[in-house]
Amino acid sequence: MVAVRKSGFTLVEILIAISILSIVMGTVYTAYIGTFKIVENTRSGNDTYRMARSTMTRMIADLESVCRYGDSFRFISEEREIKNERFMNLSYFSSAHLDPDYGDVTGIALIGYYIVEGENEGSTLMREDTLFKDSDVNEDDLFKGEGFILCEGLRSITYMFYDTKGEEYDSWNSGLETHKNRVPAIISIHLEFVNPDDIDNPYRFMTKVFLPMAENQ
Repeated sequence: MVAVRKSGFTLVEILIAISILSIVMGTVYTAYIGTFKIVENTRSGNDTYRMARSTMTRMIADLESVCRYGDSFRFISEEREIKNERFMNLSYFSSAHLDPDYGDVTGIALIGYYIVEGENEGSTLMREDTLFKDSDVNEDDLFKGEGFILCEGLRSITYMFYDTKGEEYDSWNSGLETHKNRVPAIISIHLEFVNPDDIDNPYRFMTKVFLPMAENQ
């Protein structure tokens, strides 16, 4: 009588199969996580780009509408530091007043951009404007911290200013002798947003705005 040998897997073969399966699953998992991270990074970058674009669009409209109030210009930058990063507040007269209920409204307003320090990463850029209704308004009492958010997650915001001769300045104050009752001809806006995936490489955006009123000073 011929004995029939039962076939099966040895312990070594089972261990090898388990090892191969583990390697394959690990590769698939790594690829999945990598793809998911790329998608999230792309989405984060796109959100930042849209926010920067809308912020720049609003600021360009405001700055292109810079004007006098009576016989005077006001255009003042103020530098501050938050968490070792540079920020600048900016205020000026402009005809680009926004009414929260009716949108663009004709009239001269004092518009200002100011920074609110964030609790976590990044700070918030606020826009505030107050419509001038009479000549007795005290402009020092206008900003009440009731502005609306332009963008969040800012690492820094700075400006460079250029006069009609092309001279460059890192600040501007129309109340001082250097820029007495004048506004810059061109302003360069530099925005940096926090990049959560690479803290040393923030998202950077820059634009230059021509101020038509500078030709009529």
